[in-house]
Amino acid sequence: MRERLTAAFIVLSVVLLLGAGLVRTYVLQDLIREQVAGQLSQQADLVAGIVDDREASGGAVDEDFLQPLVGPKDRLQFEAGDSTVVVTGKDYRGEDDADADISASATADGAGRVTVSQSSSVIRDIIGRDAGSIAALFLLIAVAAGMAGFLIATALSAPFQKLAVAAAALGRGRFDLDLPTTRIPEARAIANALRSSALALEDRVHRERAFAEHTSHVLRTPLTGIRLELEDLSLRDDLPQDAHETVKRCLAKVEEVSAVAAELVEITRRGSLVVGAEVPLSDLSTQLAQRWADRLASRNRALTAAVEGDLTLTYTPGPVEHATDLLLADVVRRGTGAVRIVFNAETEGHLRVTVLCAGRTPGSELGGETMDRMSQVRAVVEALGGRVTGEHPADGIEVLLPRR
Repeated sequence: MRERLTAAFIVLSVVLLLGAGLVRTYVLQDLIREQVAGQLSQQADLVAGIVDDREASGGAVDEDFLQPLVGPKDRLQFEAGDSTVVVTGKDYRGEDDADADISASATADGAGRVTVSQSSSVIRDIIGRDAGSIAALFLLIAVAAGMAGFLIATALSAPFQKLAVAAAALGRGRFDLDLPTTRIPEARAIANALRSSALALEDRVHRERAFAEHTSHVLRTPLTGIRLELEDLSLRDDLPQDAHETVKRCLAKVEEVSAVAAELVEITRRGSLVVGAEVPLSDLSTQLAQRWADRLASRNRALTAAVEGDLTLTYTPGPVEHATDLLLADVVRRGTGAVRIVFNAETEGHLRVTVLCAGRTPGSELGGETMDRMSQVRAVVEALGGRVTGEHPADGIEVLLPRR
């Protein structure tokens, strides 16, 4: 987007300059024509005065006399009665016709008429004389327009690039979107839409988790009570044989219903948070380990990472990224030395992330920070149906996340 805006800005600037240049050229033609005509008029008056002096002294006005008076690019015509004398300069490129050229006339006292003319091409020569300078100026203006366009395009596209990153994060299942603060109405509208979508998706996750817990409690608790009652009833000796058989069949049905309830709850918990966003643990762990390594390397701290369990299991990356980013911030703030992170895909599909660092940051170096990032980690993880154990990265922190 930025490149296209920059190119459009340069093209627009050049087109406007060309348009202004054409208008200016059209105006200059008339100005130059007037200036040339004025110069020719002065020249004609001067030649007419010389001719008057020549005639007053009794000399002849012929080509030999007039030739030294004509400029290199001029045409000089003297008319006296029926005779006409015409001389031209060596660089004259006109039509040899005063009416077709730019011309000016003056009347001599001896009833003669002097006409001095120049070719119309002199206007093009004057305008084209600075073609190189004009081209250099256009190039300079194009470069300046490109720099200005790049800066303006960067400022205009920055919010949309940030929105694209936020949209990609939402597509991965992250709800903590870093949205831009901008005055561009379209960008604000997109940001508000993404924020609403993130809140709606987060609310859906919370409601589904509450539904799963409520369903588990509502279904399993009465089923367990019924099973216990039936088991007590099956142990009685005073029941007929057919009653015992009926109780056994009821126990079997209760077990079936209990299994179905457990399966429904498990399906709810295992459902995809964002359809199509899941990535294999091998890829997810590599991305997260690289992120941690880059952040810790800037602080001269080493990182070792390991992946255990079934590497083909897929997880929604957003929640895992959110939780581990908060853990990383806590490790950077409160821990020192080398860091180790282990991703373990358990048999039931849960993801266990273990973080351990070498030492503790002294309390005097925390700078009075009051933000409890571990509380943030617990809030995020518990909202996703997981749990956190451990208090300090130096002692080890373990995060258990559901597969979704």
